[in-house]
Amino acid sequence: MSERQWRWELYGGLAVSVPADWDYGTTGWPPCLPGAEPPPRGYVGRPGPVPSIACSEPVPPLDQRSAYLWFDSPTVPGVRTHDAGWVEETRVVDGIALTVLSDDDAERAHVLDSVRPATADDGCPLEHAVTRAGARPEPGPGGLATLGPVESITLCRYALEPTGRPSPLLATSRLVGEQARTVVRSILAAPPGGGPDRPEDCLPEVALGYEVLLLLVRDGEHTQEVFVRYSGCDGHGIDDGRVLRRLTADSLAPLLSGPHQPGILNGAVAELIWP
Repeated sequence: MSERQWRWELYGGLAVSVPADWDYGTTGWPPCLPGAEPPPRGYVGRPGPVPSIACSEPVPPLDQRSAYLWFDSPTVPGVRTHDAGWVEETRVVDGIALTVLSDDDAERAHVLDSVRPATADDGCPLEHAVTRAGARPEPGPGGLATLGPVESITLCRYALEPTGRPSPLLATSRLVGEQARTVVRSILAAPPGGGPDRPEDCLPEVALGYEVLLLLVRDGEHTQEVFVRYSGCDGHGIDDGRVLRRLTADSLAPLLSGPHQPGILNGAVAELIWP
């Protein structure tokens, strides 16, 4: 196990070390449901705004099985053995159930034994004003348009609804180099004004949806915060504190990927990335 590469995944105030080559499961899609197509090398699953249901079958069939870590699992704590050497273990840490399924005992032990409290040093604040309705970023000297050559973007995904978890932070990731610069160019190319919105599609109390993204854009000397609101039916847009821009497919698609896959989207936004 010493030569294997690992990465940290954050969720609800916890940090967990997982194999670096693991992918991501579909948000809110329990791993045992028919139709799921998990990557063969393993994945990290996260729940969506609708809690995952418990599975009637203990694990997927062997020919559809993949190792995974599942956050906020509906599985009862304990250890369960399955065919062909596969073992499913669930532990509850700070009120969050973590389930690991693997046919490698050392791998499973590493993941579960690595669980620790997340900190701001992991890349994202555990709490942030982006979760408050009406909040805007500090614009800095001139907002996103005045940054120098962009070096990186840290993506921080937060829950908007109270969850009972130690932190509303759901996931983090990082874009670097040309990938980060491409995202910034697509944001700056988006028209001002915010949207697309369909406020008639939902009740006012859930208009902003269930989650939000904070982008920490760095050019080597400065960090510019950018708020991305996309998950409800109103108040959508990309905001750097100077200009509120409209969501576009080019700007949004690379952000809502990996650990930031949304479990549900309003039709106006869904049409941008799921045409």
